[in-house]
Amino acid sequence: MKDFIGKTGRTIILELQRGEKLLESVREYMAQHGIKNAVLSSAVGSLLRLVVHKPTSMDAAAVDEFETIEDAMEVCSLIGSVIGGEPHFHIVASGVKGLYSGHVEPDTEVLYLLELTFTEITGLTLERRLTPENVKKIFSLA
Repeated sequence: MKDFIGKTGRTIILELQRGEKLLESVREYMAQHGIKNAVLSSAVGSLLRLVVHKPTSMDAAAVDEFETIEDAMEVCSLIGSVIGGEPHFHIVASGVKGLYSGHVEPDTEVLYLLELTFTEITGLTLERRLTPENVKKIFSLA
């Protein structure tokens, strides 16, 4: 077990508009405002495209399956963090054709709007790195 202890900073509310891409927009905003680390504390909205990956085996090395869903979807749950400026989110979304879940990937796109609330974490210098097992884990740079 590892732990990283920081302090809370600013609270940020982002409202993404139709056609904006989730990860790309969050990454850009965080870079523009000098926010390196944050926790996603709330998310409500809808999507027109969801790109996710999911694990496909119980092996020590991760093997993922990627899926793209194009459907009108309501975001039921979106959780995650931004570490070293890089967003890492997991989602459950409901559409007319079914329920979808997984690790959010680039090109996920907003339908009507997506409201995201972040709490900044200060006092830590962190990054995610890919391990030999193909798993992204958090490392302290300090």
